[in-house]
Amino acid sequence: MSNQYLGMNKYSTPKLYRGKAILSIPKGSSKLKELAKNKWYVNYTFNGEQIRVTGGINRIKDETEKEYEAQVILESIKGDLANGYDPKDHHKWVENKKKETCTLAKAIILFKEYHKKHHSRKKTIATYLSKLNALSEFYPGILVSEITTSNLENFIQHKVDEKIYSNGSVKAAKRILSTFFNICIKLQLINKSPFQGFDNKIKSLKLTKKQHIPFSDEDLKILLVFLDNNDKYAAFFCRMIYYTCLRPSEIRSLKIENIDLIKGEITIPASVKKVTNNNEDEKIAINESFKPFLEQLNLNEYPLDYYLTGCTTNLVGEKEVGMNTPYNKLISALKKLGLNNKGYTLYSFKHTSNIKKYLAGWTLSEIMKANRHTLISTTEIYLKNLGQFVDLKEKIIPVI
Repeated sequence: MSNQYLGMNKYSTPKLYRGKAILSIPKGSSKLKELAKNKWYVNYTFNGEQIRVTGGINRIKDETEKEYEAQVILESIKGDLANGYDPKDHHKWVENKKKETCTLAKAIILFKEYHKKHHSRKKTIATYLSKLNALSEFYPGILVSEITTSNLENFIQHKVDEKIYSNGSVKAAKRILSTFFNICIKLQLINKSPFQGFDNKIKSLKLTKKQHIPFSDEDLKILLVFLDNNDKYAAFFCRMIYYTCLRPSEIRSLKIENIDLIKGEITIPASVKKVTNNNEDEKIAINESFKPFLEQLNLNEYPLDYYLTGCTTNLVGEKEVGMNTPYNKLISALKKLGLNNKGYTLYSFKHTSNIKKYLAGWTLSEIMKANRHTLISTTEIYLKNLGQFVDLKEKIIPVI
């Protein structure tokens, strides 16, 4: 029996054993049919230890099928041993094979499953997949372990050259790619992220469309008057963002049971929070400026499991409205008013709220708490357009 070597491992050539020899063959039978009644196994030694593998072949009754499956197992073992298989470290072998055979397309599926398992928002997952699927289409069939830093740079540069990616898109793509490959390391699909060393000089000349711009006082007044007269659902929804700084998805998911006018607080269930540092529900105070809008709804008349904004005609409803319903209603109003090209969105109410708080004397830490932000740098993003609300005409510059 010949010996083979791979590094420090020594093994014998695997052989198929079909049990005791057949001395006589009954009439109407065959040698193979009689052999198939025995217990078969593949035998070899690995670093001096005898290894026997049956692989389920003894459950097969048909002799021809049993012979075929036994030969498949035999050749498979031979091939695995030649490629470094260690029967005493099967897990390592499986993980190495996973790395060697996992395509980028398959890795994206595993990435999606990972985020679903960790209860990431559907919108967040969709944002990731839009960039990752584009990368997979750019490099069809490539293994995730084969992707290099140059591949990623070429992909993004191509999107920039084709005027598909703005600088904002480039930043988003880089953030998504970094997250994706870090998760691939966590899933043991790769050992090192190819995103490391990415060329940060890749820039786009495409102008980024401004979004979430805070409302000017004039436009805000025009919009709210229009909504109050034509779309009371959108009027309430937009005011709720302004007064609570809750996210649109959180507002859509709130039920009557989450609103306590006596205690003056709103409970945001852990299941609908975007930031889930813990699995606990979160409570925010109902500001006195917003309380009258809630009191007008007569919430005590509805079942506790009804949604606060579940009906576009009556406001309170039995089912949660669609993800894009509030947004579409706002955009429709903005178009009718000719205000749709100014970068206004639902989040503009949140930006406007934060700026008005700051101008009214709120401290940065108070605004941060009102937004339930974990980082003050996040809060500062909502104040980046503060300058457009500051008038310097009457300001005197000190004499030097």
